[in-house]
Amino acid sequence: MVHKRERLTAKERAAGENYLAQLSVVKRTTGKPAIVAMLGLVGSGKSTVARELARLIGGTIVEGDAIRIELRKQDEKYDRARAIAEDVALEVVGNGGNAVLDSDFVDDKKRASIRGKARVAGVRLVFIRTVCDLDVMVGRALTASYKNNMDDFFGGASSKWKGSEQSKGAAVKVREMWRRAPRHYRWVNEVGGKWILKKFPFTIFATIDTTDDEKWKHDVGKCAKKLA
Repeated sequence: MVHKRERLTAKERAAGENYLAQLSVVKRTTGKPAIVAMLGLVGSGKSTVARELARLIGGTIVEGDAIRIELRKQDEKYDRARAIAEDVALEVVGNGGNAVLDSDFVDDKKRASIRGKARVAGVRLVFIRTVCDLDVMVGRALTASYKNNMDDFFGGASSKWKGSEQSKGAAVKVREMWRRAPRHYRWVNEVGGKWILKKFPFTIFATIDTTDDEKWKHDVGKCAKKLA
Protein backbone atom coordinates (compact mmCIF):
# COMPACT_ATOMS: atom_id res chain seq x y z
CA MET A 1 0.00 0.00 0.00
CA VAL A 2 1.37 3.43 -0.91
CA HIS A 3 1.81 6.23 1.63
CA LYS A 4 1.80 3.76 4.55
CA ARG A 5 4.51 5.61 6.48
CA GLU A 6 3.13 9.11 6.17
CA ARG A 7 2.43 11.11 9.30
CA LEU A 8 0.24 14.16 9.52
CA THR A 9 1.65 17.40 10.86
CA ALA A 10 -0.01 19.14 13.80
CA LYS A 11 -1.66 21.60 11.41
CA GLU A 12 -2.89 18.78 9.16
CA ARG A 13 -4.35 16.96 12.16
CA ALA A 14 -6.06 20.16 13.27
CA ALA A 15 -7.53 20.65 9.80
CA GLY A 16 -8.85 17.09 9.81
CA GLU A 17 -10.34 17.41 13.28
CA ASN A 18 -12.00 20.72 12.38
CA TYR A 19 -13.50 19.21 9.25
CA LEU A 20 -14.69 16.08 11.03
CA ALA A 21 -16.34 18.19 13.72
CA GLN A 22 -18.54 19.79 11.05
CA LEU A 23 -19.87 16.45 9.76
CA SER A 24 -23.10 14.78 10.78
CA VAL A 25 -22.85 11.11 9.91
CA VAL A 26 -25.97 9.83 8.16
CA LYS A 27 -27.00 6.26 8.97
CA ARG A 28 -26.42 4.02 5.97
CA THR A 29 -29.36 2.41 4.22
CA THR A 30 -27.31 -0.25 2.41
CA GLY A 31 -26.89 -3.76 3.75
CA LYS A 32 -23.12 -3.41 4.03
CA PRO A 33 -20.92 -0.33 4.46
CA ALA A 34 -19.41 1.23 1.37
CA ILE A 35 -16.97 3.92 0.35
CA VAL A 36 -17.75 5.58 -2.97
CA ALA A 37 -14.85 7.42 -4.61
CA MET A 38 -15.70 9.89 -7.35
CA LEU A 39 -13.76 10.32 -10.57
CA GLY A 40 -14.16 13.18 -13.03
CA LEU A 41 -12.87 16.44 -14.43
CA VAL A 42 -13.54 19.77 -12.72
CA GLY A 43 -17.08 20.82 -13.64
CA SER A 44 -18.21 17.33 -14.69
CA GLY A 45 -20.75 17.12 -11.86
CA LYS A 46 -18.90 15.11 -9.20
CA SER A 47 -20.32 17.09 -6.29
CA THR A 48 -23.88 17.07 -7.65
CA VAL A 49 -23.83 13.32 -8.25
CA ALA A 50 -22.17 12.74 -4.86
CA ARG A 51 -24.96 14.65 -3.08
CA GLU A 52 -27.73 12.77 -4.87
CA LEU A 53 -26.12 9.37 -4.33
CA ALA A 54 -25.46 10.13 -0.66
CA ARG A 55 -29.14 11.02 -0.23
CA LEU A 56 -30.19 7.67 -1.69
CA ILE A 57 -27.80 5.35 0.17
CA GLY A 58 -27.53 7.04 3.55
CA GLY A 59 -24.14 8.46 2.69
CA THR A 60 -22.02 11.19 4.23
CA ILE A 61 -20.04 13.31 1.78
CA VAL A 62 -16.35 13.77 2.48
CA GLU A 63 -15.50 16.84 0.44
CA GLY A 64 -11.91 17.19 -0.74
CA ASP A 65 -12.16 20.92 -1.42
CA ALA A 66 -13.63 21.59 2.04
CA ILE A 67 -10.67 19.77 3.60
CA ARG A 68 -8.32 21.92 1.52
CA ILE A 69 -10.08 25.01 2.82
CA GLU A 70 -9.40 23.83 6.38
CA LEU A 71 -5.75 23.29 5.44
CA ARG A 72 -5.69 26.78 3.93
CA LYS A 73 -6.94 28.18 7.26
CA GLN A 74 -4.04 26.43 8.97
CA ASP A 75 -1.61 27.90 6.41
CA GLU A 76 -0.73 24.34 5.44
CA LYS A 77 -0.13 22.76 2.03
CA TYR A 78 -2.65 20.42 0.39
CA ASP A 79 -0.18 17.51 0.05
CA ARG A 80 -2.00 15.22 2.49
CA ALA A 81 -5.58 16.32 1.96
CA ARG A 82 -6.05 12.85 0.52
CA ALA A 83 -4.85 11.17 3.74
CA ILE A 84 -7.18 13.32 5.82
CA ALA A 85 -10.13 12.44 3.56
CA GLU A 86 -9.32 8.73 3.87
CA ASP A 87 -9.24 8.94 7.67
CA VAL A 88 -12.54 10.83 7.73
CA ALA A 89 -14.16 8.28 5.39
CA LEU A 90 -13.15 5.40 7.66
CA GLU A 91 -14.45 7.33 10.66
CA VAL A 92 -17.79 7.79 8.88
CA VAL A 93 -18.03 4.06 8.10
CA GLY A 94 -17.06 3.20 11.66
CA ASN A 95 -19.95 5.31 12.90
CA GLY A 96 -22.58 3.52 10.83
CA GLY A 97 -22.52 5.50 7.61
CA ASN A 98 -21.44 5.19 4.00
CA ALA A 99 -18.75 7.60 2.83
CA VAL A 100 -18.90 9.36 -0.54
CA LEU A 101 -15.50 10.85 -1.34
CA ASP A 102 -16.10 14.00 -3.40
CA SER A 103 -12.67 14.31 -4.98
CA ASP A 104 -11.03 13.20 -8.22
CA PHE A 105 -9.49 9.71 -8.00
CA VAL A 106 -7.89 9.71 -11.44
CA ASP A 107 -4.42 9.46 -9.85
CA ASP A 108 -3.06 5.88 -9.59
CA LYS A 109 -1.47 6.35 -6.17
CA LYS A 110 -4.56 8.02 -4.78
CA ARG A 111 -6.71 5.06 -5.85
CA ALA A 112 -4.17 2.57 -4.51
CA SER A 113 -4.14 4.30 -1.15
CA ILE A 114 -7.91 4.26 -0.61
CA ARG A 115 -8.07 0.69 -1.94
CA GLY A 116 -5.53 -0.46 0.62
CA LYS A 117 -7.24 1.23 3.54
CA ALA A 118 -10.71 0.01 2.49
CA ARG A 119 -9.36 -3.53 2.16
CA VAL A 120 -7.81 -3.48 5.62
CA ALA A 121 -11.07 -2.13 7.07
CA GLY A 122 -13.17 -4.72 5.19
CA VAL A 123 -15.23 -2.04 3.47
CA ARG A 124 -16.57 -2.22 -0.07
CA LEU A 125 -15.01 0.40 -2.35
CA VAL A 126 -16.44 1.50 -5.71
CA PHE A 127 -15.44 4.19 -8.19
CA ILE A 128 -18.08 6.30 -9.94
CA ARG A 129 -17.07 8.43 -12.92
CA THR A 130 -18.81 11.63 -13.98
CA VAL A 131 -18.57 12.96 -17.52
CA CYS A 132 -20.18 15.88 -19.31
CA ASP A 133 -20.18 17.85 -22.56
CA LEU A 134 -17.12 20.12 -22.43
CA ASP A 135 -19.04 23.28 -23.34
CA VAL A 136 -21.53 22.58 -20.56
CA MET A 137 -18.69 22.22 -18.04
CA VAL A 138 -17.19 25.58 -18.95
CA GLY A 139 -20.66 27.13 -18.96
CA ARG A 140 -21.27 25.94 -15.39
CA ALA A 141 -18.19 27.78 -14.15
CA LEU A 142 -19.15 30.97 -15.98
CA THR A 143 -22.77 30.81 -14.81
CA ALA A 144 -21.66 30.44 -11.18
CA SER A 145 -19.51 33.54 -11.64
CA TYR A 146 -22.33 35.58 -13.20
CA LYS A 147 -24.65 34.62 -10.35
CA ASN A 148 -21.92 35.38 -7.78
CA ASN A 149 -22.30 31.79 -6.60
CA MET A 150 -18.73 30.49 -6.90
CA ASP A 151 -17.70 27.98 -4.24
CA ASP A 152 -15.29 29.00 -1.47
CA PHE A 153 -12.42 26.82 -2.66
CA PHE A 154 -12.03 28.32 -6.14
CA GLY A 155 -13.34 31.74 -5.16
CA GLY A 156 -10.87 31.98 -2.28
CA ALA A 157 -7.81 30.83 -4.22
CA SER A 158 -4.65 32.91 -3.88
CA SER A 159 -3.94 32.82 -7.63
CA LYS A 160 -2.93 36.06 -9.32
CA TRP A 161 -5.84 37.81 -10.99
CA LYS A 162 -6.29 41.17 -12.70
CA GLY A 163 -10.03 41.04 -13.31
CA SER A 164 -12.95 41.48 -10.93
CA GLU A 165 -13.11 39.38 -7.77
CA GLN A 166 -16.50 38.07 -8.90
CA SER A 167 -14.97 36.38 -11.96
CA LYS A 168 -11.75 35.19 -10.33
CA GLY A 169 -13.23 31.89 -9.12
CA ALA A 170 -14.48 31.02 -12.61
CA ALA A 171 -11.05 31.75 -14.10
CA VAL A 172 -9.35 29.50 -11.55
CA LYS A 173 -11.91 26.74 -12.09
CA VAL A 174 -11.55 26.83 -15.89
CA ARG A 175 -7.75 26.87 -15.50
CA GLU A 176 -7.91 23.75 -13.32
CA MET A 177 -10.26 22.12 -15.84
CA TRP A 178 -7.77 22.87 -18.61
CA ARG A 179 -4.79 21.67 -16.54
CA ARG A 180 -6.37 18.34 -15.59
CA ALA A 181 -8.05 17.58 -18.94
CA PRO A 182 -5.17 15.33 -20.17
CA ARG A 183 -5.77 13.03 -17.18
CA HIS A 184 -9.32 12.35 -18.36
CA TYR A 185 -9.21 12.96 -22.11
CA ARG A 186 -6.90 12.28 -25.04
CA TRP A 187 -6.43 14.72 -27.88
CA VAL A 188 -7.30 13.55 -31.40
CA ASN A 189 -5.92 15.77 -34.14
CA GLU A 190 -8.84 15.44 -36.56
CA VAL A 191 -11.02 18.19 -38.10
CA GLY A 192 -9.30 20.86 -36.04
CA GLY A 193 -8.80 18.57 -33.07
CA LYS A 194 -11.04 17.29 -30.31
CA TRP A 195 -10.89 15.73 -26.83
CA ILE A 196 -11.93 12.07 -26.48
CA LEU A 197 -12.68 10.45 -23.12
CA LYS A 198 -9.96 8.06 -21.99
CA LYS A 199 -10.73 4.45 -21.14
CA PHE A 200 -9.26 3.59 -17.75
CA PRO A 201 -7.59 0.24 -16.96
CA PHE A 202 -9.53 -0.34 -13.75
CA THR A 203 -13.09 -1.20 -12.81
CA ILE A 204 -15.58 1.66 -12.70
CA PHE A 205 -18.85 0.89 -10.95
CA ALA A 206 -20.81 3.38 -13.06
CA THR A 207 -20.29 6.28 -15.44
CA ILE A 208 -22.78 9.13 -15.04
CA ASP A 209 -23.20 11.67 -17.86
CA THR A 210 -24.47 14.87 -16.23
CA THR A 211 -25.10 16.77 -19.46
CA ASP A 212 -28.83 15.96 -19.34
CA ASP A 213 -30.43 17.11 -16.09
CA GLU A 214 -33.04 14.37 -16.05
CA LYS A 215 -31.05 11.36 -17.24
CA TRP A 216 -28.23 11.62 -14.72
CA LYS A 217 -30.66 11.42 -11.79
CA HIS A 218 -32.14 8.23 -13.21
CA ASP A 219 -28.64 6.76 -13.59
CA VAL A 220 -27.71 7.69 -10.02
CA GLY A 221 -30.87 5.96 -8.84
CA LYS A 222 -29.76 2.77 -10.60
CA CYS A 223 -26.36 3.04 -8.87
CA ALA A 224 -28.04 3.36 -5.49
CA LYS A 225 -30.10 0.23 -6.11
CA LYS A 226 -27.00 -1.72 -7.10
CA LEU A 227 -25.18 -0.59 -3.98
CA ALA A 228 -28.16 -1.55 -1.79
